[in-house]
Amino acid sequence: MTRTLVMTSLLLALFTLSISSIEARERGQKPPSFEEMDTNGDGVLSQDELKGKLLEEFEQLDLDGNGKLSEDELPEPPQKRR
Repeated sequence: MTRTLVMTSLLLALFTLSISSIEARERGQKPPSFEEMDTNGDGVLSQDELKGKLLEEFEQLDLDGNGKLSEDELPEPPQKRR
């Protein structure tokens, strides 16, 4: 019984540390550059090249309605909080 309790506690602690390190790493990542997102190199971003919030807001961001996003149509990346 004691051995099971100890093992369960160790596994829980390991799991908690893993989650914490993943979250910390994600917070430290900077957003990809326009060039990194433009995977086909055509100078604009199609829906196929986007994910997350940019994909969700694609229609609102596509100001000229051409079905592509230019670098000028993208919002500024969020600033790091200090």
